[in-house]
Amino acid sequence: MINPKPLVFPSLLALSLIIGGCGSAQPATADTAITLTSTTPAATGDIDKVTWALPNGEPTSLDPAKTGDYSANTVVTNLCESLLRLQDDFSTAPGLAKSVTQKDAKTVVITLQDGVTFWDGTAMTAADVVYSLKRNMDPKLASYSAHVFANVASIDQTGPLEVTVRFTTPDVQFIPDLAGVPGAIMEKAFTEKTGATFGTPTGGLMCTGPFQLGTWQTGQKIELKRYDGYWDSARKAKAATFDFVFITDDSTITSALLAGEVDGIYGAPVGSLATLRKTAAGKLYFGPSTETVSLGPVATEGPAADARIRQALDLAIDKTTFITSVLKGAGTPLKTFTPPLAWSGSPAKAVYDDGYAALPDTSKADLGAAKKLVAEAAPSRTTLVVAVPAGNQALLQTATITQAAAQRIGLTVTIKQLQAAEFAGLFYDPSLRAGIDFIATTGYLEVPGALYYAPGFVLKGAQFNWTGYADAAVAEKIIAAVSATDPDESAKQFVAAQAIFGPAKLQITLAESYNRLFLGKRITGAPASFSYISTAWAAQVGSA
Repeated sequence: MINPKPLVFPSLLALSLIIGGCGSAQPATADTAITLTSTTPAATGDIDKVTWALPNGEPTSLDPAKTGDYSANTVVTNLCESLLRLQDDFSTAPGLAKSVTQKDAKTVVITLQDGVTFWDGTAMTAADVVYSLKRNMDPKLASYSAHVFANVASIDQTGPLEVTVRFTTPDVQFIPDLAGVPGAIMEKAFTEKTGATFGTPTGGLMCTGPFQLGTWQTGQKIELKRYDGYWDSARKAKAATFDFVFITDDSTITSALLAGEVDGIYGAPVGSLATLRKTAAGKLYFGPSTETVSLGPVATEGPAADARIRQALDLAIDKTTFITSVLKGAGTPLKTFTPPLAWSGSPAKAVYDDGYAALPDTSKADLGAAKKLVAEAAPSRTTLVVAVPAGNQALLQTATITQAAAQRIGLTVTIKQLQAAEFAGLFYDPSLRAGIDFIATTGYLEVPGALYYAPGFVLKGAQFNWTGYADAAVAEKIIAAVSATDPDESAKQFVAAQAIFGPAKLQITLAESYNRLFLGKRITGAPASFSYISTAWAAQVGSA
């Protein structure tokens, strides 16, 4: 997911070094080191109330079909569960589905848990699951997850607790996608009755999660209440009430955390990391992440559409310096936009790892090589426009670093700050991208699978292929990878495609940003890895 909303700090990345419960210490600053962990100590008991900050502001909707950014996902995954669960290590486990089986190349059978109820006490049925999944395929709804169902031919109830999905062509990414919001289930009758107001403060929701939606005070907070009839007793919510408050100012967030007015946050402000690491008010955790910071080319013609100019900019920016100055050491360089964490649980992990290792390492600046590429490209113009969301200091700093690097290789960068709505429009309306060459943005992978992200960048007409990139060999190999049900064969096809499109820098990936979790001293139990983005994580938070 590439995130169209401005972030305090969008859909990607982590290194194999940090996979698992704990990772090796990484250099952060001259006198500190960061150790990555996927978990925090388990809660010792229940708690009456938790207050949690949403640094990216109030969600526009809690309808799973309309959630595709940090704030919405952070809340809605605790309300509307998915068929599979995303684990702390980015593997998947049974969720509302007892099992999801690839019966043959074009058939997936979903067997549901028995005894699951919605918050109104109504039993979840196969009909609810069919409705919830097919809803994403309705063009009138314009679901953010519609692309997940692109190869689906039919979704049918084939038993009281069984659903069968058939495909026009095999799609090996479909099953892992069910661990995210594409696999979220809601009550059919309630959703149909609520209509266009579903997921809004007035319409509400009806799902199966460990929390149910309480009051939603627009502009102030979203309150979740523990659902005492939750089907999985082992994962029953520990907090009676969980309040999400909307605080977007870094200094206000930091002060609230230090004072104990807010108990926790994902995406702790990078400018406050040193303070939060030292305070006795709580503990700061760094976890494996699939988030990246990048420059995204958005023009179909001109310098940004030329791979040589993108390669030159990539070579002109020293990634280690970027991580130190922008992320305050809480990140690591990456070679491309799909991370090793994405395939860490795959049986073909070794194939993916070898393919990633073979990609060129451009973490260190090489101005000589960059200048040669610019000279070879001989662009019709040497001025470039980089758009950033107004008020986002980290992305403004990213653009400023790009500006300085570009100047060293004979290019001139102008930074254009856009208001939130205008910046978000760039992701959906090509006409708004006129006159802009790159956007400074972030992204993340919300489910496992090497094929979650790449097709959206490399296939003609895909949602993030904004430069008109077209390579017949890449398209052939990516399609073959999606269709190959043998894990090793799928991995080989992906790696072969990545060897071609990776160096083309369809995204100039500057770094992976580690997950930054702060927990006040009253609470513990939240996952420290980025898995929270698709998990009912708040249910694990209780007394320390």
